[in-house]
Amino acid sequence: MKLALCLALLLPSIALGGGLTWDQTEVAIESLEGAGKVAGEFRFTNNSAQPIRLRAVAPSCGCIVAKPDKRDYAPGESAVIPFTYAPKGKWGTRAYRIFVVTDEPGNPYEIRLVVTETRR
Repeated sequence: MKLALCLALLLPSIALGGGLTWDQTEVAIESLEGAGKVAGEFRFTNNSAQPIRLRAVAPSCGCIVAKPDKRDYAPGESAVIPFTYAPKGKWGTRAYRIFVVTDEPGNPYEIRLVVTETRR
């Protein structure tokens, strides 16, 4: 009975395995006063045996626009989520979160953008 329970708990994680893996879950950028928007990207790979659909990419601040080129990624496929940050004129370092919601079971992925705004 215990063996059956252990297998029942382990098999879903084996079958689902992998999911998206990120080259970096945190990207740091610097924004100089008057320089305008700053662009960057988050790289990922679908390491599962199933296609994965991105349902939403939701930044924690309206100063960030993050939009993937497409929504569906095949097993083994690598891609990027490009972003742009519009400076807010608040000097110092702040961290923002970007939530990536997929059709996988479980919680959304959380990636971070750390921004340092400096005066010239």
